[in-house]
Amino acid sequence: MTYTLAKIIRDTRVMLDLNICERPLIAPDRYENLDIDSMIRAVLIPAALEVMEESDDMLLTPGKPIRALLAWQEGTPGMGMAILPLPDDCLKLIAVKLTDWCRQAQIKKETDAEHAWQSSPFPGVRGNPDRPMAFICQRPTGLVAELYSSNTPNGVGIEYAQYVPKPHVEADDTIRLPDAIYHDVIVRTAKKVADIIGDARQ
Repeated sequence: MTYTLAKIIRDTRVMLDLNICERPLIAPDRYENLDIDSMIRAVLIPAALEVMEESDDMLLTPGKPIRALLAWQEGTPGMGMAILPLPDDCLKLIAVKLTDWCRQAQIKKETDAEHAWQSSPFPGVRGNPDRPMAFICQRPTGLVAELYSSNTPNGVGIEYAQYVPKPHVEADDTIRLPDAIYHDVIVRTAKKVADIIGDARQ
């Protein structure tokens, strides 16, 4: 959902006010030389990134579709490992399924031990259409998903692929955030502002 910065700032101020005991935590607009609204703007994206990285993928759906051409490691389309380039703004790949797979892939990082298994001479431990695997890998050209694997020559494409984009503030002062994590983003933003104020008091 798309939220305006004005709403986020208002909701963050409300969250900070919930911490009041006997006096307000912060002045209406400033704390000493610090502008509250500017602090909220400054910490919003880092707070949103932290929450999104920690959240279960189910809370981040629906994602954005990936429309890209597959490359094939062995050079023959539909055979072996496919390489899916990920968008520059990709934070998480949350779903991918090729047309010859029985289900969507388990998605893991290249640091996972199972990534090394994909080069095993024993086919039973490698990803296959019945047990597909996707590994997020950093390459010189950027992030890619290695998709293991297919065995349908010249007949394999992307059935669906979805990703979560990195949050950013649009030119019209709006930001897209999954509805399910909005409250958590506000809480994390308020905590970061409170930490700045706490540091300023010392």
